[in-house]
Amino acid sequence: MKPLFFFLSLFLFSSVAFPQEKIDRLILNKDFGKALEIINIELKQSPSASLWFKKGIVQQNQQQYQDALASFAEALLLEPDNPEILTEMAESFSALGNYYDASPFYEKAVNLNKNNLGLAAKLGRNYISLEQFKTAYSVYSGIYQKDSSNVFWNKQLAFSAYRAGQKDQARALYEKIIIQNPRDYSSYFNLLRLYDRKEDLPKIIAVIDTGLVHFPQNAGFFKEKAIFYFAQKEYENAKKNFEDYFVAGGDSLYNLMLNYGISSYFSKDEPRALSVLKKCETLNPYDPFVLFYMSLCQKKLGKLDESAAKMQLAINLSVPGFLPEMYHHLGQILGLQRKFEESIEALKKANELDPENYETLFEIATTYEEFSSNKTLALNFYRIYLQEAGESARNANYALDRMKKIKEDLFFEK
Repeated sequence: MKPLFFFLSLFLFSSVAFPQEKIDRLILNKDFGKALEIINIELKQSPSASLWFKKGIVQQNQQQYQDALASFAEALLLEPDNPEILTEMAESFSALGNYYDASPFYEKAVNLNKNNLGLAAKLGRNYISLEQFKTAYSVYSGIYQKDSSNVFWNKQLAFSAYRAGQKDQARALYEKIIIQNPRDYSSYFNLLRLYDRKEDLPKIIAVIDTGLVHFPQNAGFFKEKAIFYFAQKEYENAKKNFEDYFVAGGDSLYNLMLNYGISSYFSKDEPRALSVLKKCETLNPYDPFVLFYMSLCQKKLGKLDESAAKMQLAINLSVPGFLPEMYHHLGQILGLQRKFEESIEALKKANELDPENYETLFEIATTYEEFSSNKTLALNFYRIYLQEAGESARNANYALDRMKKIKEDLFFEK
């Protein structure tokens, strides 16, 4: 009897095990259609959590996530505390973008399998997708305490630390990540966002240069370098890196083109600046910054009529904070055109809008002296200039000399 019983038991086991093994082999070989066909036959004869689970896995691989959810739900009815099924349920929700629905399944799976760091990392990633950064930070901090060598998990910790306000830790982690994995492109830029633009200047350049070593001629790093130098008002370096950015295939974005044009102007390359700014003007004819710097370029190139027209248009379109400087430049342009009365009106307007720009008073005085036969007007503005500017007067010596000369001329005229 024993041999017969053993044979029957083995037969029954084989009849159950053989389809399961065949299904596993088909899934491994990615023959999902055939695997699904056998699973459906077996489910009709002997439904089990394992078969429903495998059906869900097949449907996941076919990106039929809603069908997979239905299969995993059937599996969970039979084995509600199976961490593997709970995890795949959560994964299917995540694939559909249903992160809120995924959370309870990830959480339960983690509670049932506390030592599975990979599973915990998936839970942390789901919290990031929900923008629950403090919770994600807590999860990844726990993982880091157990394993600080995993670069991918460290990167998630760095990101969630940054978004949770732990910037010092995020900065230290990203520095470590770049050393461990120097081809991690996005981490360079995340790290750059964490540096202080006033205190960490050498570190910023060092990170960008390291990035360029590993990603030669990469437009993104040239852009970062150009923006950095532009913010520091190092316009020649900014101009060079903007040019490298465009040569490397960087997009001609409006703000970058504008900053490139401004950098070219301050680098004394007015023809290049004007050419770039004209392209910006085509894209946005009503940007007062574009018109302002075009006017300055035209002024330097001696195109005074065009310069005056652009500056006047810039004034008409400008927000109040920039008007004083624009009127100041307009006064200078009109003076060069020998339109002295109009020049003085513009300079007075500049001083009215910004009374602390004392040099406009000096320029009013010199303009009066140049065109008006009544030199007392110039004398009065020189005097006002010295009184208002005090020790900050940049042209004090010249003003004193001119006042002395005007007084002498007025005395002899008497």
